[in-house]
Amino acid sequence: MNITIPYNFEPREYQLPLFRAMQQNQKRAVICWHRRSGKDKTCLNILIWQIINNESKKKPETYYYFFPTFAQGRKALWDAIDKDGFKFMDHFPKNMICKIIGNEMKIVTEKGSVFQIIGTENYDSIMGTNPVGCVFSEYSLQNPKAWDFIRPILAENGGWAIFNFTPRGTNHAHTLLQQGREAGWFTSVLTVEDTRVILDETIEAERLQMPPALFEQEYFCKFINGANQYFRKIDENILSETSPVNHGHRYVIGVDLGKYNSYTVLTPFDLHTFQVGTPDRFRQIDYPTQEARIEAMHRRYNKALVRIDSTGAGDPVYDHLKRKIRSIEGFRFTEQTRKDLLENLRLQLEEGKIKLPNDETLIAELRSVQYDLTETGKLAIRVPSGMHDDCVMSLALAVCNIPANPLRIFQDQKDRHETLAQFDFYKRSSPKDKKRRLKTAMLIEKKNSLE
Repeated sequence: MNITIPYNFEPREYQLPLFRAMQQNQKRAVICWHRRSGKDKTCLNILIWQIINNESKKKPETYYYFFPTFAQGRKALWDAIDKDGFKFMDHFPKNMICKIIGNEMKIVTEKGSVFQIIGTENYDSIMGTNPVGCVFSEYSLQNPKAWDFIRPILAENGGWAIFNFTPRGTNHAHTLLQQGREAGWFTSVLTVEDTRVILDETIEAERLQMPPALFEQEYFCKFINGANQYFRKIDENILSETSPVNHGHRYVIGVDLGKYNSYTVLTPFDLHTFQVGTPDRFRQIDYPTQEARIEAMHRRYNKALVRIDSTGAGDPVYDHLKRKIRSIEGFRFTEQTRKDLLENLRLQLEEGKIKLPNDETLIAELRSVQYDLTETGKLAIRVPSGMHDDCVMSLALAVCNIPANPLRIFQDQKDRHETLAQFDFYKRSSPKDKKRRLKTAMLIEKKNSLE
């Protein structure tokens, strides 16, 4: 049976130079192409051509297709379906396949060659193997140590490697592109203006919806450090010291409840100074103990308003705490409410309204949150695989619905009542409870003034 290779794939004009270079025995290629330009379609079909071409000349070989993570490899290639409903893996002609091992994302051909998708978060799993051809997909997001591991193998056996990516600042992928140019490798940088594969009106719509730096990066292949970073002006808002609890101040505590192996985080926020307190972060303790810690922080911070994640497993915790804490609000997470919460926090930081504690975990999480484009081109907000966002979400809950300006130290009961009346927790209080709150607060302020 005669099969035309590429199989069920007709390269676009701008993809042909890479095909020709690899067919002419080019050993290294680096392509920096814009988002949705067909990088993996192109590279997969080149790899399949290499398998068939080599099997006709010599013994079977091993080929690896690397992604930043194993899960991404499954989503972006193994299970991927293009816009016409065609499965990416169906570019392998059926009559050349002997065995498919789905859980390992591996294909063994009739002549014994092996194709496998590997996540570079676990690249040492291929130790002792001898691949002759490798594709490094989204190399700008990969662990560069995987290439350091593979390079001497390919140098010894005369194998080839292709690196494809869209920029992520001037990181290791940018360095490799520069080195490739100097070493005479095949290199290609293509923007939407070069390929013309995306309609002008679509590009304009993307421009209007995306942050400018991210748009330039994704569609014009600009190497801009921090283009994907969601939160900005983090360093400018870090305090060298965290203020102690002030007994005359009102506080809000944001509570992000941990599920499974994630962390529960409690973050206090001072409504008078707009300073964020040091988060309390813990995990793998039962819910009654978590409730006790939440209640303890509530009391320590002048019976602060508690805004808590009441989604899913958080609902019964919220119900239990309502019996003990009057000033408590449940917050239900959906895709939209999460997005709104993060957007509010982003604006608070960029405007310099809130000040952060010099907490290593919180700062690292804030820096890790990134813009990302989904396979369908939708703008998403994510953290990299293996990272947590518990501190970020706890902080976002704490600064949700805060007043436009810090609260003043109240002059009298009327002043306090008028100021606090803007908060939902105060509106819901009974007249008796409001009177008790005001009396207690005035006594505290009197005590502070005497001290």
